[in-house]
Amino acid sequence: MLLSIILSLLVVLLWSYGDINYTKLSLKLEKMNVYFYQYFIKSIIYLFVTFIFNISLFKTFNITHFLIFSPVIFCDLAASIAIYYAVSRGKLSIVSPIMASYPIITIFLGIILLHEKPSYLSILLSMIITVSIIVLSTISSNDNKKKNYKRGILYAIVYMFLIAFSTYFEKDIYNNNLTIYELYYYKGLVYLLTSFFFLITLLISKKKFHKLNKDIIRGSILIPTGNVFYSLAISLGDIIYIAPITSMYSILTNYLSVNILKEKLSITERIAISLIILSTILLIIISL
Repeated sequence: MLLSIILSLLVVLLWSYGDINYTKLSLKLEKMNVYFYQYFIKSIIYLFVTFIFNISLFKTFNITHFLIFSPVIFCDLAASIAIYYAVSRGKLSIVSPIMASYPIITIFLGIILLHEKPSYLSILLSMIITVSIIVLSTISSNDNKKKNYKRGILYAIVYMFLIAFSTYFEKDIYNNNLTIYELYYYKGLVYLLTSFFFLITLLISKKKFHKLNKDIIRGSILIPTGNVFYSLAISLGDIIYIAPITSMYSILTNYLSVNILKEKLSITERIAISLIILSTILLIIISL
């Protein structure tokens, strides 16, 4: 149990610093370069983990299993593009808590698809998060110097929906006795093919190709590495302890974005962000 908690804290650090470095990379590099490197490095990580823990998967390709995994994979593919626009156009300190609040969508999916009955507290927390997001969107749209922030928030909301659907599909998959290493294997293959697509597009468009450097590695490797450690933490410990710990990464991300990226926030924005973060953590705790 202690090891799973240590891994959860490591996940918080990887996701938080991953968001910071990915934001810096997105602001610095042309988007086709970002897409290519993020998908290529993700594919290497997922295929490497599969090779270490379940090398036998490389000997076969089960089309039925791939089709079962495909909703998760393609939600993640789309989410990777949504997060680029969210962090490159919006304030990370604002979009990060919104992206992390996907549990509210999971609750609505449970109500609609599984006919679950949420508690009144869950409904109240979901309403607080929703209203806070609307407030942040209104503030950003009224700021003439920061028109892109509203678009960043919209992309963050899209990301939130995609991750919620991905999480829902993934939970359903594991109920069918499929393993996480199979998911990593098929994710790795699809990400590799996608990276080649963006590389060819980049070369055909004759845009500048940026060679691999430490900034690109830091911007592309931290978040997927955090995902791997998160899966490992869940396999070793109880999710009732791990989920609340890892959900606090948005607090650290918010702190780092203000201090490293020098983002300035109004009092209203700080209050709305705090409500989103605290409500999300409570929502996860009471849902376990």
